[in-house]
Amino acid sequence: MDREPNVVRVGGVTLGEGMPKICVPVMGYTLEEIRAAAARAAQAGADLMELRMDSLSPMPSPEAARAACAAARAGGDLPLLFTLRTVRDGGAGDADAQAYEALLTDMARSGCCEALDCELSVGDAAFVRIAKAARAAGVALVGSSHAFTTPENMETPARWLTRQAALGADVCKAAVMAGNRVQALEAAWRMARAGEETGRPYIAIVMGAEGTLTRAACECVGSCLTFASAGEASAPGQMDARALRGTLALIHGAMAGKRAP
Repeated sequence: MDREPNVVRVGGVTLGEGMPKICVPVMGYTLEEIRAAAARAAQAGADLMELRMDSLSPMPSPEAARAACAAARAGGDLPLLFTLRTVRDGGAGDADAQAYEALLTDMARSGCCEALDCELSVGDAAFVRIAKAARAAGVALVGSSHAFTTPENMETPARWLTRQAALGADVCKAAVMAGNRVQALEAAWRMARAGEETGRPYIAIVMGAEGTLTRAACECVGSCLTFASAGEASAPGQMDARALRGTLALIHGAMAGKRAP
């Protein structure tokens, strides 16, 4: 993993440069389902795939996590983002912070993935230790924070991005729900302002129908990456990856001042 100001290279993919990339979540109850989901991600033209480990186990052993990564690799030859989304952030993973830290540290050292998702909610000290382990192993760390209800203050997701960067994230991500379009736009511009100030690639998402702009026109809010589906979605509002690429290209061309391919 290489990081320059505003740019992070994850495998053969550069985040923060050019058109925003598409990451497709890979989920399944068995290793074969994981492999099949990874194959669909590759066929859909994803740039990266996110292994949602909590779809297979709430807190896997290191051996089980490595086996799941191998299954994903067998299905799709794409850079791999390893994620155990815990119940703290709306997933099915175990909230035990000590076990979470041990798993992510092991995954960083295992060489099984190019990037790790680390929830800010694990706590500052654990986040810093995981970030150091990832950096030492050459693995990109994606800080993440999620709220599946509308925050009382739309500055909250912006603060998450700032805090993730301060604690050592290579890429910063915040995702929230909004009650209406006005709230969605407010959250988007606050996250965009904070994200640009971090000096790192960032991902600003408003989930659900109200946040469609932040997924389809993610380049307009500065996001380096958007999550899309190739089958089952992992969060409200995710769009089909194949259909989304055309929209991203159209917007990228317009923003670059030239006709999109």
